[in-house]
Amino acid sequence: MPHGSGSGWELPIRQMTDVDGGGTMRRAGIVLAIVLALTAAGAPAAPAGAATPATPGRIDSLRGATRAIVVANSSWRSTRAWVRTYQRARPGDPWRLVRGPMPARVGYNGFSANRHEGDGTTPAGTFGFVYGFGSRPDPGMHGFAWRRLKPNSCWSGSRADYNRWVTRPCTRGESLWKNRRVAYRYAAVIDFNYRRPVYGRGSGIFLHQQTGGPTAGCVSLNPADLVAVLRWLRPGTRIAMGPSSWLMR
Repeated sequence: MPHGSGSGWELPIRQMTDVDGGGTMRRAGIVLAIVLALTAAGAPAAPAGAATPATPGRIDSLRGATRAIVVANSSWRSTRAWVRTYQRARPGDPWRLVRGPMPARVGYNGFSANRHEGDGTTPAGTFGFVYGFGSRPDPGMHGFAWRRLKPNSCWSGSRADYNRWVTRPCTRGESLWKNRRVAYRYAAVIDFNYRRPVYGRGSGIFLHQQTGGPTAGCVSLNPADLVAVLRWLRPGTRIAMGPSSWLMR
């Protein structure tokens, strides 16, 4: 779902050289003392995984996949992430980067490994895809059905048909038609809580076009990146989402 709009801590340290003048060593010693004092006092360190992108070879849940999308960042609460697509001929072969890194937005409350309806988080975990949809014609997906939006297209929030596309006035759920002009020109349904939906766990998690801010739980990409990824998708493609350090745990 689209939505209307974390950073690591660091201590700025001026780089010293041996031509700064006579006070350089004293200043360097003071800075070092401050850093050591802060470390001893338990000052926050750079977030785990900030400099190490999650790669599919280090994600156990992708062991049997041959196509993978990795959506990762360095913080549970960050609304920004990077997306990379990978491919290999067969399980056990080395992975090859196909596209990325691509800038992405996730939920306005970041990632969660225990998502529930309306919490504004993107579910952390590894999932498949169900089908594509949008207000525009099929952009060229392979092996997936494509559903065109209509004025009464609704993603249900009702218990009887929770987390399903229904065709009726959308009194409970999300009107897909309302977001047809930007977010849902092209999109794909991510298989989160879909096969055997649990009411209240969360619904309507899609890969869709960016709208200028974080989402309500979906993953959004720039238009060109989104269409390229949708054309590249094949049945069996897995999408792994979450903070890098958590994905590679």
